[in-house]
Amino acid sequence: MADSDDGGSISQTLPTSSEQRVEERNTLSLTRRARIVAAASAADMIVNFPLWIAAKRLSAGLSLPSARELYKGSGSLYLAMGPMTVIADGTTSIVTRALHGVLDPTPSLFAAASVSGAAGAVSFGAQVENLIVRAHSTRSSIWKTTTDVFGAGGLRALALPPGLAMIVAREVPYCGCLFFLSDQVRRALRSDEAASASSRVPRDMLAASLTACVAGPISHVPSVIAAHQQAHAVSLLAACAHIRRTAGARGFCAGLVPRTVSLAGSLFVLPFSIEALQTALGT
Repeated sequence: MADSDDGGSISQTLPTSSEQRVEERNTLSLTRRARIVAAASAADMIVNFPLWIAAKRLSAGLSLPSARELYKGSGSLYLAMGPMTVIADGTTSIVTRALHGVLDPTPSLFAAASVSGAAGAVSFGAQVENLIVRAHSTRSSIWKTTTDVFGAGGLRALALPPGLAMIVAREVPYCGCLFFLSDQVRRALRSDEAASASSRVPRDMLAASLTACVAGPISHVPSVIAAHQQAHAVSLLAACAHIRRTAGARGFCAGLVPRTVSLAGSLFVLPFSIEALQTALGT
């Protein structure tokens, strides 16, 4: 599952190229597109949220979630995906127009993907992700965690949660892979667009796995630090010091496997669900 994030985030918007998202806005009605994305995101949440939260907890130095905690916060993350997608799409349009004629199409799309994903995560996703991870750390409900954070620091504490700098460091390479590299790998493996679904599905699964094996590791260290800050409400330096003191260098790799597997799942489930729904609806 995408971070935002982690996940994946928290960041979890539509994993297609910036160019494709512009084309989709021109061909699908806003209502129909929203329904398709909502349904696909729900499928992704059901399949990949348990691994996503397991990775967050391990990264923060917590134990694996119990059966009752596997979907704790999934509803909040699901609702956050709508505003995150809107912000990411708007940023994509702005960056694409700004870079038109400045960069070649390929680097322009990569830059737009990286910036737009980070914008969506930082402006909305990070706040929800912080509440989810903090709730798991304190064993409180999402609502109680929200009221506790507000009571301690007001709106500022909700809007500017711990870990924002590391979320930016995580999201730029992460979203570049999520929105750009994933599409490039899928296109390379899908040399025959007329191939049957039975042959496309394994290729798309392979593309998702290959992309996740790049996106996961290159963005994992800031992801671990951000999760530690969120869970324990500490500064960046305090989080790094605590990780080194309690787990050494390997502590910065905690949760890498479940996070990478969750990311691979999102990279397959989301586009597969969207394409299936578009086909079913005749779009």
